[in-house]
Amino acid sequence: MSSLLTVRDLSVAIGAANPVDGVSFDIAAGETFSLLGESGCGKSMTALALMRLLPAAARTAGGEVAFGGRSLMALPESEMRTLRGGGMAMIFQEPGTSLNPVMTVGKQIGEAIALHGGKVSAVDLLDAVGIPDAARRASEYPFQLSGGMKQRAMIAMALAGAPELLIADEPTTALDVTIQAQVLDLLRELQRSRGMAMLLISHDLGVVSRMADHVGVMYAGQLVEVAPRDRFFAEAAHPYSRALFAALPDAARRGGELASIPGSVPPLDTRFTGCRFADRCAEVVPACREAPPPWRELGEGHRARCIRIGEEKSALATRQEKPEKPGTDHVSSAFAPLLSVTDLAVHFPIRRGVLQRVVGHVRAVDGVSLELAAGRTLALVGESGCGKTTAGKAILHLIPPTAGSVRLDGRPLAGLAARDMQMVFQDPFGSLNPRLRIGDIIAEGMRALAIAGNHAARIGELLGQVGLAAEMAGRWPHEFSGGQRQRIAVARALAVNPRLLVLDEPTSALDVSVQAQILNLLRELQGRLGLAYLFITHNIAVVDYLAHEVAVMYLGRIVERGTAADVLRAPRHPYTQALLSAVPRIEADGTERVVLAGDMPSPANPPSGCHFHPRCPHAAEACRLDYPREVAVSPTHRVRCVLVAAVATGGPD
Repeated sequence: MSSLLTVRDLSVAIGAANPVDGVSFDIAAGETFSLLGESGCGKSMTALALMRLLPAAARTAGGEVAFGGRSLMALPESEMRTLRGGGMAMIFQEPGTSLNPVMTVGKQIGEAIALHGGKVSAVDLLDAVGIPDAARRASEYPFQLSGGMKQRAMIAMALAGAPELLIADEPTTALDVTIQAQVLDLLRELQRSRGMAMLLISHDLGVVSRMADHVGVMYAGQLVEVAPRDRFFAEAAHPYSRALFAALPDAARRGGELASIPGSVPPLDTRFTGCRFADRCAEVVPACREAPPPWRELGEGHRARCIRIGEEKSALATRQEKPEKPGTDHVSSAFAPLLSVTDLAVHFPIRRGVLQRVVGHVRAVDGVSLELAAGRTLALVGESGCGKTTAGKAILHLIPPTAGSVRLDGRPLAGLAARDMQMVFQDPFGSLNPRLRIGDIIAEGMRALAIAGNHAARIGELLGQVGLAAEMAGRWPHEFSGGQRQRIAVARALAVNPRLLVLDEPTSALDVSVQAQILNLLRELQGRLGLAYLFITHNIAVVDYLAHEVAVMYLGRIVERGTAADVLRAPRHPYTQALLSAVPRIEADGTERVVLAGDMPSPANPPSGCHFHPRCPHAAEACRLDYPREVAVSPTHRVRCVLVAAVATGGPD
């Protein structure tokens, strides 16, 4: 099959640095080629170079890019402008910052249509990408759309010129698993119906497994392995590729340490003499540092850069499954609860008019009850907007609860010291004061709570506990990687000796290798210090690895709760089933796919009866009448669903 896009020895320079260095690959019409690797490996810079959209400081230093037989490097900018959006289009990573906030969505899409002489309307395109009530949405501004709708609007804009090649840069990174599944299904259907080629950039192995025809693994500006999808996932050859697989959390590794990759991607200006992965490789030998490894052909379009291919693989780099330790899923009730939350509610008033009268309430959290024992992890899962983070903040009284009670060791929270419970926020950079050095950030809580002792020594001890050097206390937050900043956030929380940590999406913005480091750290600290974790996340793989109990939240309420085995292996609520089936998996598990349509309703105007019934594939008339009571499926497993209640009481299915 002839190639639509041909890339040969593409290099990009920023001063003396080479973020892309000799990259070559081909994409045929209708195929998907996926670039896989950690942040900083050069994936996005490669895409920008193909579109000739490099930042001002960067330039194409060498190589050739041909699209449909035409050399893109030789095209004048006037012709390249026509090609962008017409022949090649790009979906950028963050739709919230890629859309113009002062223009309606329809007008932005209309600009792209007019530029490329399209015959369709903005409403037609919004309808084609599955946005409900497209005519109304076209007149709205980006801030009025959910994350999934903004991403769909970006796809509609990219399709305005009927491109032959679509470049999708991390198109689902910031989305929940249900919305991610909708976007991926949409991209596959559009590709199938239009015969588009796609360059998919991702660090999510599950997404790559689901979407790609061919995979290219990128490290430090170079491709280190290229293979057809099936062959790559069956027989990944490069040590870096195998290490990425080994870092994935799942149930098979419960109780064991994830095989994290030490260190980080080398800086752009590093001068390499041998294999670029040598400093982080568990299989390195002296010859690896002497000269760059050549490509080795492995057959069937599979090749890799490694001199040790064919030798016995190290224990670190293979995907050996570790048996679950006995007792990791004991019944929660066997442990005395450290945290008890009863009927917690957080309602925000909606004010309108000159006098700002209260005309309604946003029921962000609407009657949540849960328990958590010392040394245990309770995962609170659900889509964005379901109230998980608000519940976590209300438990700590960072947001005043409207109703309900929170007790620690049986005592009301109001009478406890602030040191007993601490929070690790989602964004490790935004939660650290950029004007304070790391040592001052960690010491801030100790000073505020007048904790006695040698603070300098304690700071060094805390940095050591989270795997950082004591001398790093004098550095600023911007001098650290994302994973290191998250470690600092954990150290700050531990500084006041808490018994409970509320962890709000602590790994959502991290690569799989850095995620493994943080999960290993949390598991080790819990085992050593007996900490209780309330772990807020939508990453089911992380829940499967770390959590003892799981509570599933939808529109401010808990719809299912139980042990990790109960909820993840035998889910009973249709929403839980949809969440689990939407997770992109490397290996098919035989589970029937549940397609969850639409977005979560507004908590300001929740549906009558069961809040999930407008999206539920099994909704009956009874689901629209009253909110379902909680039913005990087993001593450890409880569900709020009319259908489950009917079965439990012997009623009709």
